[in-house]
Amino acid sequence: MDPVKIIITELKPGMFIVNPGISWLKAPLLYMQEGLITSQEEIDTIIKQGFAEAYHDPSRFRQMDGFAKDPDADHPGGSANGDDDFSDWPDPRTPQVSLDEEIPQAKAIYSDSFEHVKSLMQAAQGGAVDVAASQPYVESIVNSLNRNVDALISLSKLKSSDEYTYTHSVNVTIFAVAYAHYLGLSEDNLHLVGMASLLHDFGKAFVPQEILNAPRQLLPNELEIMQSHVLLGYNQLKKVENVRPEVLQGVVQHHERHNGTGYPYRLSGKKIGIYGRILSVSDNYDALSARRVYKTPMPANVALAVMYKMRGQAWAPGYVERFIKMMGIYPVGTPVQLSSGERGVVCRSNPNFPAQPCIMLAFDPVGRPIKPRALDLSRDPEVEIERSLAGNEAEQMDITLLLSQAFQ
Repeated sequence: MDPVKIIITELKPGMFIVNPGISWLKAPLLYMQEGLITSQEEIDTIIKQGFAEAYHDPSRFRQMDGFAKDPDADHPGGSANGDDDFSDWPDPRTPQVSLDEEIPQAKAIYSDSFEHVKSLMQAAQGGAVDVAASQPYVESIVNSLNRNVDALISLSKLKSSDEYTYTHSVNVTIFAVAYAHYLGLSEDNLHLVGMASLLHDFGKAFVPQEILNAPRQLLPNELEIMQSHVLLGYNQLKKVENVRPEVLQGVVQHHERHNGTGYPYRLSGKKIGIYGRILSVSDNYDALSARRVYKTPMPANVALAVMYKMRGQAWAPGYVERFIKMMGIYPVGTPVQLSSGERGVVCRSNPNFPAQPCIMLAFDPVGRPIKPRALDLSRDPEVEIERSLAGNEAEQMDITLLLSQAFQ
């Protein structure tokens, strides 16, 4: 009997999941781990990991009455100590304002936050710093993301600067706060995530510039010095009065890995708290997709595919899957070429079908500029994204202008 495709909420104990061999890029939220579904708890875990669909073989169905709850089921989510128990992981809220209305404010917030991080880290080399001064910048980022999450996310890859450490700190704050909201954290916790993110690389202020900005792969002894930034920052920040333990947790754990291969303490599993987990996913995404002096930026969908392959190793089950569902495999602001030959920029993600976002078209199939218009790929199944654009191809488009025109 041919496999049957179902939405993930239709899974039942006794169904046998099969792998249809579909590319991850075509179906990033398709659950493809073959085997028998043995309990409702197992289904709940799969749903919380962010999967949306699955294929099952009706001929291999088994009656599973009498199965008890698995006491060791590991659910993603959670508390500051790493115990994971989010009962409800909501989709992003409807924007309070339009994208074109929020982008000018978001641009100012990004620029101000960049200058603040730069000043903060430069001041750190001379002695005491005013960490509390970061709070208004974190608040501005949280408020902008609440108004329209796509504005700051779309701007995070547009700032052209060699000062990677500062842009990285701002970008990680944007991704981490958006992700924390997506996971259902409270407003107070969003501010703690934001503060931890803005300060997560504070220790790099004490790393020699020739190592920090080396345009090449670091030597083993240089890598050890670079990795010391975690404890250098943590040890400085814990001396500061009124720095919350959640902030310190995020700072000291953002390079730990679920399988225990991270640093500085080689923590594993639930020993890594929710703040460390959120920052780790956000930090890795920006590091992979950022432009550096020694590498071109990795397209967003490629970066997410690399991270997806690390699921269950670098991060607890569900963390990358949920991050991908939040971002979309083609995040807002990604320049793309369609199978029709047209080119444009992703102007709205589609959490339920991440490979089918809405595109703001800018060029026709032969490369001529056109009056921008929106195309919702979920309503036009004959057209799909062929590839992401980078370099000169991407620079032909005024991405900020196109986004500001979206849905006017």
